[in-house]
Amino acid sequence: MWFKRLSWYQRLGTRISILTGILVILFISIYTLISIHNQRNRMIDEVIRNVSMLGETVKLSSREDMLQYSPERLHHLVDTIGNQHAIQKVRIFNSLGAIIYSSEKPEMGRNVDKLSEQCYKCHAAEKPLERLDTPERARIFTSPRGDRVLGMITPIYNEPDCWNARCHTHDPEQKVLGVLDIDVSLRPMDERLRTAELKLVAIGVFSVFLVALVIKFLMGRVLNQPLNELVEGTFRVAHEDLDFKIPVHTDDELGHLALSFNNMTQELKKAKLSLQQWGSRLEQMVDERTRDLRDAQEQLIRSAKLASLGKLSAGVAHEINNPLTGILTFSQLLMEQFPPDSSEYHDLQVIRQETIRCRNIVRGLLEFARQSVPAKSPVRIPGLLDEVLRMVSNQESFQNIRIETRLDPDVPEVMADRDQLKQVFFNVILNASDAMPDGGRLIIETSRNPERSTVSIRFSDTGSGIDPEHLDKLFDPFFTTKQMGTGLGLAVSYGIVKAHRGSIEVESTPGKGTVLTITLPCEKEPAAAEEPAQAATS
Repeated sequence: MWFKRLSWYQRLGTRISILTGILVILFISIYTLISIHNQRNRMIDEVIRNVSMLGETVKLSSREDMLQYSPERLHHLVDTIGNQHAIQKVRIFNSLGAIIYSSEKPEMGRNVDKLSEQCYKCHAAEKPLERLDTPERARIFTSPRGDRVLGMITPIYNEPDCWNARCHTHDPEQKVLGVLDIDVSLRPMDERLRTAELKLVAIGVFSVFLVALVIKFLMGRVLNQPLNELVEGTFRVAHEDLDFKIPVHTDDELGHLALSFNNMTQELKKAKLSLQQWGSRLEQMVDERTRDLRDAQEQLIRSAKLASLGKLSAGVAHEINNPLTGILTFSQLLMEQFPPDSSEYHDLQVIRQETIRCRNIVRGLLEFARQSVPAKSPVRIPGLLDEVLRMVSNQESFQNIRIETRLDPDVPEVMADRDQLKQVFFNVILNASDAMPDGGRLIIETSRNPERSTVSIRFSDTGSGIDPEHLDKLFDPFFTTKQMGTGLGLAVSYGIVKAHRGSIEVESTPGKGTVLTITLPCEKEPAAAEEPAQAATS
């Protein structure tokens, strides 16, 4: 699908993951730096306190030695402490800045500049400071070897025991007698700090990696999967798959969006089905109207043709009828003058028969030309069909034909000309018998269509059938496929049915038979038939 072709950096989940990851990395980095800074400060404060306590301890331990003026014991104490691990040196300064003793012997007797790092805190002003807080007495500097060193000065104050002692000549006004300077290497602490920093960095990197995995999982589960399902839903709906539903996993915004999308898809499906049904209905209506227009056009053409032929037939029949009457009369008179077994008699008999045949044709022309207005009255179709069948059942052509009637007794009466409908049924039944010279079966059925208020009469035979190319000409005057036919029977029948606002439809399969259906409007419901039905229901 098209959304799968997006690059990884173009996806919304990737962008949100990257932005969240950057924020997490920034937060963890700041947190790590602050933690390292705080830990360094705590460790330095701890070392300052320890060194300060060490200085106070040394001062107190050497107090008796200084009061008794026992420099050997003081020097031994300083040497012992100076040889301890991580302590670089221990020095004692007098009030003039001279090193009176140091664990590093070459420094003894050297004067120190008052602006050096160990003296600057007190001698920065014109008048030296007498009291300093513990953080101000500490200093951090770099040794020649490149290691950091913490120096802690501990002032040695002039106490009453000092200026009252017999061995001392200190002025009571002098506040500070000297300074104890202890330099401690910070290399072990720095190594521990680096180890702790590496651990913190490792924890930060691991935390970033773990958070990235969690973010990726949550983005894939909470965001990417619903978005992919939404995109897939839009893709499938765009390809008219309106049965697809997006799974709703959560009750958040994406869940509501998926639910709204599913509702929209169902509405689209309903609208599409409605449009399809309307389109089918519209197409059906167009087909029906087209068929009606085509039938109306054919009827107009046939009516115009019948009207023209009717006028022509009336004129021709009128002109021919009188000569035929004369020929028939004189042939009859001549036949009486010859014996029945003579050749002249037989010739005159042939003339007489052909003249009668011509007169029948002329009579049919006159009937076709008249097309009189039907004298309508209530007619029961089943009773009329029974009368016609009784008329034709004794004819020789119906001896080998089995007639089956399926007449619905509840078929309502129709408003029609009884004699004209009898003529139509007679012509149709005779045509069916002519199509079955070797015998067959004729089925006559009647039915009612309540929706259209019509009555249908259906004639089905098992005759030779009609060729497809002859179906359109079946109701044309003088069109016939029979050797002795006039071609006027169905034309007259068609005109009668149309005069009753009915229709005739023919379906035929060559070699299998023909089905002719006459449909007439049902203009009057049989009230007498409804009353017994209601009584039976009661």
